[in-house]
Amino acid sequence: MKTLIIEDEPQAISALKAEIKTNCKELEIIGEAGSIQEAIEKIKLLNPELVFLDIQLSDGLGFEVLNSVKEYHFKIIFTTAYSQYAIKAIKFSALDYLLKPIDSEDLISAVNRAKKNKKEEELIKFETFLSNIKSTGNRKKIALQTTEGISIFEINSIIKCSAESNYTCIYFTNGKKQLFSKTLKELEELLSNSGFERIHHSHIINLEHLTNFINKDGGYVIMSDKSTVPVSQRKRAHLIEVITRINS
Repeated sequence: MKTLIIEDEPQAISALKAEIKTNCKELEIIGEAGSIQEAIEKIKLLNPELVFLDIQLSDGLGFEVLNSVKEYHFKIIFTTAYSQYAIKAIKFSALDYLLKPIDSEDLISAVNRAKKNKKEEELIKFETFLSNIKSTGNRKKIALQTTEGISIFEINSIIKCSAESNYTCIYFTNGKKQLFSKTLKELEELLSNSGFERIHHSHIINLEHLTNFINKDGGYVIMSDKSTVPVSQRKRAHLIEVITRINS
């Protein structure tokens, strides 16, 4: 698998190359690039199948490379030492990333996923990622794996998420619902700080679609689609606090 490394720190390049040589012998390193412009030129010239892209380069953000490449014929694995904002955007897009210093097992897992991923699905992920980088608030999109492929939708179209064993059923504003191969806990982590609250061990709600909180019969909320969702006793005080803060 022809591989291009886009990284501006010599020590990080050496470390990644050593990890690849030891743990991912199927990867053939065909080049390196240390700046945005050089990366764009190398991608066009070398036509890599896999790109390791550092989020923070000396002359700007690595995302600018993707903005400038017209056609995506490669898989991508981001590398970063920080930038929580960037990591959230990457996770929303279902793309892979590695935290520096890179862990051997994480590298092997990311490369194995890259080999299995379909190019059509990678293109969808790229487009979702670039859209999210430019968007703010709940206009962002999220990419989630289904049994049939990748599904893309705006975050604010989600009304609620309900656990179904190791899967999660998401209910949308258009009246549809869909089953996804993520646990409720994984979705809770993904949607944190995006206006969602887990109000029950089996339910997460979008606060934008919360219309009423009924503090009786154990406590429950009414959502914008007229559905009701129970509130667990240990979550009740926190939910009241959140609602009060929103309305103050």
